[in-house]
Amino acid sequence: LHCTRPLCLGRRRLSSDAHMRVRTPFRCSPHPCEYEIAFVSDVEGDLDYFNRWVAGSRCVAYTGSDEAALTLTHARAYFVYGGDVPDHGRGSEQLLRLLVGLKRAFPRRVALLVGNRDLNKLRLTSECAPSDLARPHWSIPAPHWDPSAPTLSQHLEQVAAARGGGATAASCDCAAERLRWMYENTLGCPATFEARRAELAALRSVGSATGDNGGGGGGGGGGGGGGGGGGGGGG
Repeated sequence: LHCTRPLCLGRRRLSSDAHMRVRTPFRCSPHPCEYEIAFVSDVEGDLDYFNRWVAGSRCVAYTGSDEAALTLTHARAYFVYGGDVPDHGRGSEQLLRLLVGLKRAFPRRVALLVGNRDLNKLRLTSECAPSDLARPHWSIPAPHWDPSAPTLSQHLEQVAAARGGGATAASCDCAAERLRWMYENTLGCPATFEARRAELAALRSVGSATGDNGGGGGGGGGGGGGGGGGGGGGG
């Protein structure tokens, strides 16, 4: 979204029919544009999509060819991110760092709004804390909003059966598997764990990123709103 001329509310003329349609709701001002606002939303970790959006933006650009930082292109440029930074793509952490870096560089001209995919990661700051990880896995219920979702114990039993070799739910219980269970069964993003593992492996230039007890290190992507959420803008 790029505003080329400011829109001014005009007089609304309502028709006399039953639908009360608005015939002329807006008119454009003939005056030159004072501000230019760029808006994008729901990128959800798809960094390739975001890069294409930046390439077509008149307000936002990368500072160098390495695409490591963003900037506003002129003094009248503003930027609004409409929420939902992480989850489906393999660029959640990189996108978080880019957006928070831009907010820090232009705190009064950049607004980062939070969406449901940002807000629901706030729970990771408590449920992945050592005190909560110390709770027995059998004491953690299934999500009340999804009666068909497995409990953590049921998830761990499935993991143990797949591993074989005498593995048990207790031996498979670790931070990584609890995070995988949350992503797959309680947060509505079953592909996020593996996407985050692939992204972290690429960022660290290693073959794979692993968690404790051999589980994957999916990581928690919070963010939005200037760096809030579980992960604080860094994933």
